[in-house]
Amino acid sequence: MVLIASKAEESAGLGPYWRGLGVWIILLAGYIAIIVGLHTETAMRSTAPPWYSWLRIPLTRTPLQCVFLVFPPVVFVGWVAVLRRMFRGPVRLLPIIGLGFGAVLLMNVTVAMMDGTVDAIWKPFSGPSEFFGDVPAVHGVRAFLRGYVENLYQYSLHTRTHPPGAVMMLYFVGQSLGPGIRIAAWTCVVTTATGVAPFFLLARRLVGNRTACLGTALYALAPSLVLFGATSMDGVFLVPLLWSMYFLQRGIADGGIRFSIAAGIALTASLMFSYVTVCVGAMMLIYAALEWRENPKLLGGIIGLFAICATVVGGSLLTLHVATGFDYLACFERSRFYDHYAMQTFSMSLGRYLDISFSNLIAFLTGLGFPIIVLWMRETARSMSERTAVGRFNLAAVISVLIFSFAHLFTHETERVWLFFVPPALIAAAHWIARQTKLEKRLLDWAMGLLLVQTMLFQWLLFTIW
Repeated sequence: MVLIASKAEESAGLGPYWRGLGVWIILLAGYIAIIVGLHTETAMRSTAPPWYSWLRIPLTRTPLQCVFLVFPPVVFVGWVAVLRRMFRGPVRLLPIIGLGFGAVLLMNVTVAMMDGTVDAIWKPFSGPSEFFGDVPAVHGVRAFLRGYVENLYQYSLHTRTHPPGAVMMLYFVGQSLGPGIRIAAWTCVVTTATGVAPFFLLARRLVGNRTACLGTALYALAPSLVLFGATSMDGVFLVPLLWSMYFLQRGIADGGIRFSIAAGIALTASLMFSYVTVCVGAMMLIYAALEWRENPKLLGGIIGLFAICATVVGGSLLTLHVATGFDYLACFERSRFYDHYAMQTFSMSLGRYLDISFSNLIAFLTGLGFPIIVLWMRETARSMSERTAVGRFNLAAVISVLIFSFAHLFTHETERVWLFFVPPALIAAAHWIARQTKLEKRLLDWAMGLLLVQTMLFQWLLFTIW
């Protein structure tokens, strides 16, 4: 009788979660029906709205490809077993980061191999629009950087819309580890998996060791992080962006010039990879404002932090300009012009603006994972009434997502470009799970299981345009 009562109580406790999940799925289906009915640009693309990807229907799978479907569930079972054993004792920093790195790497790789072979790891990096194709253009670092802006439109699509950091990284990989697309791709895959380290350190500061472990459990399974973790340079870009968040959070909360300098270095590295670094800067400014509102005494330290960061970033880019002739601002303007020209966004009608803006938001949320959306929204509702550091950090992330969804700066692919917004949502979701003391284990099990199912279904049914 006690067991039956416990099960009934558990089912009742999970009821709001299941209802929230159902509501989100219905809203997504309704949104897709509306844009298809209105024949919007997002619906009329050759991709699967709102995601920037092609539907693989009818399915074409060989028996060999089907064999690769077994590997992600095997990794999942192993990861769950490791987590359960780890939760029985005290959480140690290095073991959890090491185990998290292994879980992320294996999950990213095995899901990518669902396409049929190990070659699925490196083939996306060899596409005609990818950075690796421009590595042969580097005949010396200084000469390449000096002529980068002038020659920008001669490079591949992604190089035209990014700073030179990605091409330079692949060039140095070739120089140090050996040439070839396979070595370059595997280096990117391994680098991407290291993002779990700054994620765990950031989560630990906001929610403590044990809840940070819950976040790490979700990190290894979040659809966007997995689907782009072994097949896209955006996973590499995520790593310095997460270090930027971590050092800025430490600088805002604790002060200290060393964190300011470290944040400036991380931001500079991020800026050399991707212009979306400005989104992280904006988010952390919002977080700083919320912290200052809670504790006005932090104002001087916050001003000093961002002043030092700006000095480090500006000084680094100026030094690069003096040493090589590379003009970052000119590069940004040229890339922005090309992107507007390619996407025809110099001017937009209200209808097209709303279509792209809402689709960007919904695509990002979908890639975040259906189970996480519900937990994130519930934690966000609580963050509005409770004054905690994690609540303020979460609100900064939510506000930033909304701002950049409607800022007219992005045209689809936010599920890939906005990977750095996923970790704050995972921290919030983990915090919500940890609050439900009687349901924690069940909530985590269901969230992880559903994330695996969604990730595998997306990999099976969608061909993502990298």
